This record gives sequence, C-alpha cells and structure tokens, in this order.
Amino acid sequence: MLRLRTLILTFCCLVIIAAALGLLLIRRGFSARDEPTSLERTVARFVRNLSIPNRVAQEPNPWKPTPSVLKEAREVFTARCAACHGPDGSGQTVVGRNLYPKPPDLRSSLTQKFTDGQIHYIIQNGVRLTGMPAWGNPHEEQGEISWKLVLFIRDLRQPTKPEVTEQQEAAASAHYVGSLACQKCHAELYARWKKTPMANVVRDPREHPDVIIPDLATNSVAKFSKDQVAFVYGSVWKQRYFTKVVDNYFPLPHSGMWSTKNGCLISSNPVPIGGCHSIPPTTCSGPPARRATVAILSATTSGPSKSQNGM
Repeated sequence: MLRLRTLILTFCCLVIIAAALGLLLIRRGFSARDEPTSLERTVARFVRNLSIPNRVAQEPNPWKPTPSVLKEAREVFTARCAACHGPDGSGQTVVGRNLYPKPPDLRSSLTQKFTDGQIHYIIQNGVRLTGMPAWGNPHEEQGEISWKLVLFIRDLRQPTKPEVTEQQEAAASAHYVGSLACQKCHAELYARWKKTPMANVVRDPREHPDVIIPDLATNSVAKFSKDQVAFVYGSVWKQRYFTKVVDNYFPLPHSGMWSTKNGCLISSNPVPIGGCHSIPPTTCSGPPARRATVAILSATTSGPSKSQNGM
C-alpha cells in the first residue's frame, strides 16, 4: 500500500512538473535561436546514434586522402555544407547558429570518434528533425562524393597534443632559407624561375655589383653610399634601396628621382612619387648609360620591411 502511494505521488509530481514546463514554454514561445539545453543535446545525440545501423560502422572508405580527392571534396563541402557547418567545420555561421538543433562542430572529438562508415551514413541519409538533409544520390555509384566528404571531415580534425607540440617546435626552429634552398629538390623548376623578372626583382649589390644603375654621387638631397644598400628592389625602370639594421630592413631616405640616361639625379626636389606620377626632368651632364630608367627612393620609414627574394 505504501509503495502504491509512493508511485502515485511520484507520478503526480512528474505531471505537475511537465505541466509547469509546458506552460512556461507556451508563454515564452519557441525560437530556433535558443541554445539547446544539456539534456536536449544528450537526448539528440542518443537518438541520432540509434538511427545509424550497426552494419555500417565497419564499412571501409574506398578512397584515399590524396590531394586531388581532398580538393574535390573541399569544393563539394564549400558548395553544399559550408553554409551551415562553416568552411572550417565549426558551425559558426549565420545559418548554422539559427538552426535548431545547432550543427555539430565537425572538428571535435564527438564527431571524429565516429567511424568512416557512420559519417558516410549520416551524409547519405541525413538526420531526421534537424537541418541535416540526405545527400545520397541513387544515381551516384556507392556514394562516391559522400565518401570523399568523409575524408575532408577527417582533415578538419583538431590536432592532438603531440601534433601541437611538434608544430610549435617546428615553428620555433624555422628560419628563412631563401629560394636557393628550393634548388636541391626542384632544380629544373628553379632554373626556369631564376630567369623570370620576379626572380630578379630583389638583388643584393654585393652579389650583383651592377644592380645599382644611377650614379649615387649625384644625389645631393639625402646622401647615402653603395655600402649602405642591403638590397635593391626593382629593375631598370624603377628601383628602391633598402638598408639593414640588425635583422630588419628599412627604405633609405627619399632622394628624388634618378635617371640613367645621363647617370644623374633629374629632380632635385624631394617629392614623394610612385606609379605613373611624372616630374619634368632637368638637364645635367654625366656618363652615358645603356637605357633610361627611374629609381624612386621611398620617403616612408613607418616600419621595417621583411622583403626578401622568394619563388
């Protein structure tokens, strides 16, 4: 008799609690912008996991994560999935945050712990009562695209602690080696690149003595010597000169406009120029040169420049 009374009392309490929650929900309404409670998230995951057949858990992925496969999967993910899941799989998008329930973080361990077969099943068949559609195509052989998307999702995973440590150690020991370091493994490609204008836009006057085309002695505005030039940026049409201070590079003071037609300064007025701005030249005497050129020395010294020669 006591047990029966306890059961009835418990049932009545549950009914009262359910009624109170119902009235509260009806009063404040339902909004997809709300965040699900912990209980809702737990129940939703449980129901989702129940909807995945046990037989698919051990299905192997027929594709390997090659660059071409991942590229194709990334393009499909961007077109189909990124609106809700975000390009990085975080789910932090306008659409994703306004769905109910919210899209899961594809990078998290809660998603990554699924097998390839389970993720493939979710992509193919979707999840009921959520915003996840079924992407399965009956005309597509063995869910080919879905299997490739599984590989892309695996590629989104957050790095493990050992991987983070390895990345940090690599970053701490990394240093600039220059384009010449590429020659060892890419000799043919390096030889072709070395002949391009981009490969020769930054040059060291100690390695290329003829790189400074104008006669610096004709500069009467802000004098500097060839020894102060750490590298020259530009070609026969326009040049800027940089000096090295400790490990940083700074543009040398503004010195006007140079011409190698006569090998001297053609404008004694230090005006900041660049691009297609023109200054009427003045005549002067000097040694002849092969062709006309302009060398512009930057007037700005707002911060260091790390410019280096790169492929």
